[in-house]
Amino acid sequence: MKSVVWFKEEVEPYLKGFEIKYKFFEKGDFGELNQVEFNSKEKGGEIDFWSTGWLGVHLVDYMKGDELLNVFLEPHQEIEKENILERLRELLQ
Repeated sequence: MKSVVWFKEEVEPYLKGFEIKYKFFEKGDFGELNQVEFNSKEKGGEIDFWSTGWLGVHLVDYMKGDELLNVFLEPHQEIEKENILERLRELLQ
């Protein structure tokens, strides 16, 4: 399962010009939440990594005013998680 560690190693190095914030919430709707918020002048969003396996991904193009991704996946949707995280990485590069 992907996590904040994955983001730091596989995505963050490519995010030139982004402000990145890591947040942790002990008691969330779906367990503990590790959230990564990333923003630049052009794009921004967040990834929610829940301890119970849920995954949320949100990405907005600020220049066009378009929502590029807004996905909330269940713990068993592993293939979909891989696909959406790869899509996120492509859109951020």
